[in-house]
Amino acid sequence: MDELSLLARALPDAPPPSPEVVERARLRLAAARREQGPPAGARRRGPAWGWTLGAAATTIAVVLAIVTLVANMTPAPAPVLVPEGGNSALLQLADRVAKLPDERGAYWRRPLLNDALIRVRAGGQAFNVLFSSRIDLWQPRDPRDPVQAEQWQQFVRPATEADERAWRAAGSPGTVQRVCTPGTRAGDCAKLRLRSKPTQCVYTRAVEPDGVLGDSRIGELTLADLAELPGDAGQLREKLRAYWKILRDKEPGYSFEKFLATSTALLELPVKPSVRAAALRLLAGLPTTRVRGTITDPLGRPGIAVTFRDSEGFTAEFGADDEVAQRYTTILDPRTGAVLAEHVAIADESADGLTKGTFMNYQAWAPEAGWTGERPERPRDCRLSARPLP
Repeated sequence: MDELSLLARALPDAPPPSPEVVERARLRLAAARREQGPPAGARRRGPAWGWTLGAAATTIAVVLAIVTLVANMTPAPAPVLVPEGGNSALLQLADRVAKLPDERGAYWRRPLLNDALIRVRAGGQAFNVLFSSRIDLWQPRDPRDPVQAEQWQQFVRPATEADERAWRAAGSPGTVQRVCTPGTRAGDCAKLRLRSKPTQCVYTRAVEPDGVLGDSRIGELTLADLAELPGDAGQLREKLRAYWKILRDKEPGYSFEKFLATSTALLELPVKPSVRAAALRLLAGLPTTRVRGTITDPLGRPGIAVTFRDSEGFTAEFGADDEVAQRYTTILDPRTGAVLAEHVAIADESADGLTKGTFMNYQAWAPEAGWTGERPERPRDCRLSARPLP
C-alpha cells in the first residue's frame, strides 16, 4: 500500500492510534529520517527501496498530523542548473549564513506542513484533491515554560481551479471516491469526505524540565546542547562523531559517513547561524550531496534544490497508475541556509490527471517558523490530548 492509501485510511473517521503505536512510530520515524531518503511510499524502479510496509504504516501514523495552508499543487519550475562543481554553492551560502546575527526569542516555533495530492472520482468526473494537515510546536528557551504542540487536519478540497470546476460539474459532492490501481482492495481505497475548514484539533501543553527535543536524528539533545555546538566545521565534525558513537552502540553497522548526512537536521533545528554554516560546509564535502539548482518551493518561496543522497529512479502510485516516476529534493532558504521543504516528491513524468513537474507531496516549514517573542496560547475549540503529539 502506498503513502496516499495510508493517508486515506487514516482520515478522521478512523480511531486514533494507541500510545504504544505512537511510541513505536516515533522510534521508527527517527531511524528512517536518519537515512535521509525519500519518505514512505517511494519505490525504486526494479529492486524495492528499503522501507518495509510496517515502517511506512507506523510512520504515517506520525506524519498524518503534519501539514499545509497551500491551496494548489502547482508544477515545480525546472531548476536553473548550477555550473560544474556546483556544491561550491553550499560553501558560498555558508559564508553568507555565518555573517547573520544570532536570533533571540522566548520560544522556538516549528509549524510543519504536509500536502498530499490524491486522485478521486465523483458524478462521472475525475479530478485531484489536496489532503492537508499541520502540526505546530512551541519549544521554550526556558525549560520552566510549557512546551505546546497542536495539530489539526487543515482541509481536503479540490487541488486547483480546474479541479474545482470538475468538482462543481460533478454536483459539488461532499464525499468522493478515491481512484486506485486495479486490484486494490475496497478497504484500502476508502471514500474521502471533503472539508474546507480545519477539524479535529488536539493539543498538548506541559512543562518538560529535561527539555529534550523530539527530533532525535542526531541524538537526544536539548536547546542548551544545541547552543553549545561549535561553529567551526572541523570541531562540529568531531562533536558529531561523539553523538554517532552513542547511536552506533544502538545501531551496529551505522557508519559515521552515513551519520554525517544527518547533519541536515542542523539546518532545521534552532542553532546559531555559525553552526548552520558549519553544517553546510560539512554537507558540501559529502560525496552524496548534489546541488541541483534554483527552484520555487511549494509555498512559492525561492530556494536552492539539493539532494543529500540518491533521489531519482523512484516511483509511487497516483490514481490508477501504479508506477509514476518521481524525484525527490530538499529545498534550502538561499538567505539563511535553513530547510524550507524536504521530502519534496516531484512527478518525473505525466500520468492521468498529473503533469510532469507537479509537486505530489512534501513536508515544509511554514513562513512563521523560527524564534519568536510570542508565547503560545491555549487554542480555542481544541481538545487537550493525554497522549504526546508527534
